Amino acid sequence: MNAPSPTKAILRSIFSWKMLFMLIGSVAIFGGVFFKIFSGFAAMQAAMLNAPVPVVNVTAQPAESQDWGIEVSAIGVLEANRGVDVTTSVAGLVQQIKFESGEKVGQGQVLVQLDADVERANLASAQASLKLARADLERGQSLRSTDNISKATLEQRQSQYEVASAEVAALSAQIEKKVIGAPFNGVLGIRKVNVGQYLDAGNPIVNIQDLSKMLVNFSVSQKDLSDLKVGQAIRMSTDAYPVSSFDGTISAIEPLINQETGMVEVQGSFDNPQGLLRPGMFAKLAILLPTRMQVVVVPQTAISYSLYGDFVYIAKEGKAETGEAVTTVERRIVKSGERRNGVVLIEEGLKADEVVVTSGQLKLDSGTRVAIVKDETLVVPEEVPVE
Repeated sequence: MNAPSPTKAILRSIFSWKMLFMLIGSVAIFGGVFFKIFSGFAAMQAAMLNAPVPVVNVTAQPAESQDWGIEVSAIGVLEANRGVDVTTSVAGLVQQIKFESGEKVGQGQVLVQLDADVERANLASAQASLKLARADLERGQSLRSTDNISKATLEQRQSQYEVASAEVAALSAQIEKKVIGAPFNGVLGIRKVNVGQYLDAGNPIVNIQDLSKMLVNFSVSQKDLSDLKVGQAIRMSTDAYPVSSFDGTISAIEPLINQETGMVEVQGSFDNPQGLLRPGMFAKLAILLPTRMQVVVVPQTAISYSLYGDFVYIAKEGKAETGEAVTTVERRIVKSGERRNGVVLIEEGLKADEVVVTSGQLKLDSGTRVAIVKDETLVVPEEVPVE
């Protein structure tokens, strides 16, 4: 076997050294690049660690423990304690109108005067006949005492007097009916007649409503009948005054149960001193039963809803790694129940006095730092800007 020539040995040695130098150069170049990348990543991580943690402003309040009465809910329609269309029972021509639409009136106050000139003339004639009949009767009674006239003649004069008296009474009543007054204290509606208009008996003149007390009629299931009694408390709300509630009592319970529906009619009574309630309003009613229980409630705005259940955010005080006092939130699944007057009953998952977030939940997750601020949504500003 031939030995390699000296020239080939030298070339092989030179190429080995070149490869070594290239390898060392590559390592140096890529090592520098990797060092810069690592240094940049380390600096970024350090900056992130030193950056301030974002804090979300929220409003919050403690969950409350309340007496929660059991309620029976219903829907009803309001009507006035008394309300009618004022009409006339006799025909006649409208001579005077003595009221304005929407006016408050008292019982007996004259509203309309119908023309009664003919009736007054007839009454004057009847009164003259009555005067003559009375004189004849008195004269006959005097003569009868001395037997100067017969008993039959006296009875005839007595009859004539009574007929004349009845005619006067009838004409007086007819004239009185031509004066149409308010049947009770109340508020008038819109006028439906004009001066000079001829009215037939029964034509409406104006509506009058006694708004001092309102009645509401509603139905409840017969299964709740044993829990109801006259005088029981009722709470009512209406769409016209959504933030207000009205307290009343049960005034009557229908003795007959509807066989088709199994419902029983109930009537409630509400004082209406300010006249806020009006006939025809729809009302949401809650009959307050005597049984009560202690429950935990939160504002409706504190509840968030998802496919996995209802949840709230609980605000908790703690300390950061630096020792700084911080407030964070915990997302907690709860079981919510009945809703009343802007609050929700919490059946499971929450205790009284735990602080729940009431607004600002969209930016939250478990562990988010928060700052609890004052809720000024409904606060009236001290100075109203002038345009």
